[in-house]
Amino acid sequence: MINSKNSNDKGYSIRWAVLLVPLAIFGFLFIMGVTNEQLFVSVMWGFFESLMVNVGWLVSLGSLSFVIFAVVLMIHPLGKIKLGGKDAKPEFKTWHWWAMSLCAGIAIGIVFWPPEALIHSAYPPRGMFLEPDSHEAIVWAMRTTFLHWTFTPYAIYVVAGVLIAYAAYNLKRPLAPSSALYPLLGERSTGLTATVVDAITLFAIVGGTAGSLGYGLMQLGAGFEFMLNIPTGPTLWIALCAIIVIGYTISSITGLNRGIKWLSDKNAWLFIGLMAFAFIFGPTAFILNLTTQSAGAYVNNFFEAMTFTDPFPNGDLWPQWWDMYWYVDWLSFAPIVGMFLARLAYGRTLREFFMVNMVLPALFGIAWFGVFGSLIIHGHYYQGMDYIGIYHESGIEILMLRVLELLPLVAVIRPILMITIFISFITLADSMTSTVSMLSISRPDELTTSEPPVSLKLFWGLLTGATAIIFLVAGGLEGVKIVKTIAGIPILFIQIAMMVGFIVYYFRGKVVDSPGAYNITNQNTVNKDM
Repeated sequence: MINSKNSNDKGYSIRWAVLLVPLAIFGFLFIMGVTNEQLFVSVMWGFFESLMVNVGWLVSLGSLSFVIFAVVLMIHPLGKIKLGGKDAKPEFKTWHWWAMSLCAGIAIGIVFWPPEALIHSAYPPRGMFLEPDSHEAIVWAMRTTFLHWTFTPYAIYVVAGVLIAYAAYNLKRPLAPSSALYPLLGERSTGLTATVVDAITLFAIVGGTAGSLGYGLMQLGAGFEFMLNIPTGPTLWIALCAIIVIGYTISSITGLNRGIKWLSDKNAWLFIGLMAFAFIFGPTAFILNLTTQSAGAYVNNFFEAMTFTDPFPNGDLWPQWWDMYWYVDWLSFAPIVGMFLARLAYGRTLREFFMVNMVLPALFGIAWFGVFGSLIIHGHYYQGMDYIGIYHESGIEILMLRVLELLPLVAVIRPILMITIFISFITLADSMTSTVSMLSISRPDELTTSEPPVSLKLFWGLLTGATAIIFLVAGGLEGVKIVKTIAGIPILFIQIAMMVGFIVYYFRGKVVDSPGAYNITNQNTVNKDM
């Protein structure tokens, strides 16, 4: 038992089994990485490759099934079910709901990975038989980027989120990932099962968030070196990490209705402003044409792309290193992002849930990656810039800053992009810290508000930052990247079980709207029955 002086922390119990498992695993990996980095990377990459070669096909099929499930449930009459019952009232305006959903779900990736399309066009997979740098390769690269950053990843999130939300608000279960197994397991979803599921979830999200923080530090460090001649490296990373951790810890402590909502609102406007500026002052006609053709190719080839495994012995394992890696990476975030999305969705219908948390962010992703992907491709192939050379020389983290050279007012736009990167990660980490803190406690009925204890937010904020910086300084960021993807594999099975349980529940005639409104302030956290 921990007692806090904060009015929100009258008394609560730590779920030590849930909390200690990720701590023990990351402690072991850290010691292994520090004492023998080469062995660490070799072992982890070997394990990762073995998993992807043997289970990757299931990752692809599972991710495809989440897309189909989300679409069917959105258009099915069940989509009219309101989370919390017919009298439940939404807590947030639709704009703030969408902004928080967008920023919690994609965050740093949206400003780090637009150059992915250029890299794919220059190095297409052997199994696609495309000539590098050809028009066919460019369109294929753009549609593949849409595959990685639009409907599929958001479907992974919303399936977890809507099932957690339905279990919490309509079946009156604790607001936790394990509760989504209630339709399948009944009361067996509590106790040991809940502890195991939630421990895996925490392990995955700490690795995932720390890995994303690592990306952010690399990009910010590269930006400081490029713009201010401050050498990037461990010292700068530690300083930036400290500032970011302080920022998202303070934001998290201020609560859902203040910090996250305020940051998400500003972050969403920054995204829209940057995208509009690049669209207007970039090669507008080329952006529109390439995005339109690539979006059509994405739709036409969706099922083929989702099941691309390149099984032949002379393959280059491209889908394993890219497609399947991204699916598992998103899966590692899914339960916690889903739980966060569930917290925002009280009083909304299932159809609204899918529309705001999947359709709208996915369309925004097509627009964003269409604009910036087209911008960098146009600069490289038609304006004489050698972005592939820069990529090999300085890494992908510098490309978004360099591509801004194609636009006017670059001296103004670059700092704005740096601020956007900074706020993007704070927004992601803020939502994750708050939600992970929820999952770490029992006896939530003793909390006086819907926010978890401040001391736990501080603990998780510091742990995430420390994990990122330790592995980054030790040269083990790739290890963190592997760890979070490995953690996503068990979550694939958990999420499939959630989905199957809901389907079985439906065919048993048990999926119905709840009889009345459910008080969200009394249903704010987890596992009071454990």
